[in-house]
Amino acid sequence: MVKQEKEVRIAVEYGKQCDCACRNGRVEVGAPRSRAQWSMIVAWLIGIVLALGEAVALYHAVPGLAAASWLEVKEQTACEAMQHNYCLGLYGFTIKHDGTFIAGPSDQGIKAEGRIEPEELEQLEELIGQLLPSLSSGERICDNGGPPGIRDHLDIAFASGPVVRAYDLGGSVGKLCYLGLWDHVRGLHEYLRTLMSRYYPVPFPTH
Repeated sequence: MVKQEKEVRIAVEYGKQCDCACRNGRVEVGAPRSRAQWSMIVAWLIGIVLALGEAVALYHAVPGLAAASWLEVKEQTACEAMQHNYCLGLYGFTIKHDGTFIAGPSDQGIKAEGRIEPEELEQLEELIGQLLPSLSSGERICDNGGPPGIRDHLDIAFASGPVVRAYDLGGSVGKLCYLGLWDHVRGLHEYLRTLMSRYYPVPFPTH
């Protein structure tokens, strides 16, 4: 990752020098001599950034999220020694920014849909808003916790593109990892779990 970021910085600096050379009327070996060539360099750099985007967004701080708008928040779980239809959150529970929710779909393609109450959406937005600044500048922290076989993660999708995993229990065996300030992560996770307990059907329908 460091090597790739270094290459991007070098390429950007090279592009700036080339652009200056063209505008000043100087011709240098290997320097782009037209706007089309300079545009190709920019497109190449964008491609590198997009290629790195998913790995950066999912587990690491993403600058600029403090001012970003969220699209949806999702919690998904895995339970040990329990029938799938009785595992709360196994098939995923997603709340969108307009308050609509989707539980599922299950392996059979079945899902439950509805809308949370306006005051619940307001509380959810407040908790996400409290967490956003630390998602932009915080670091991913992992502590010991959670028995094997139990998984629970919370992802937030943003309008700007990235999907951030703010809470991850069991992604690494025996570890609880989170991004941002723990009090804010815990507050959001506990509230989302409350909403999931209210709206996610248990047992999950089979037809």
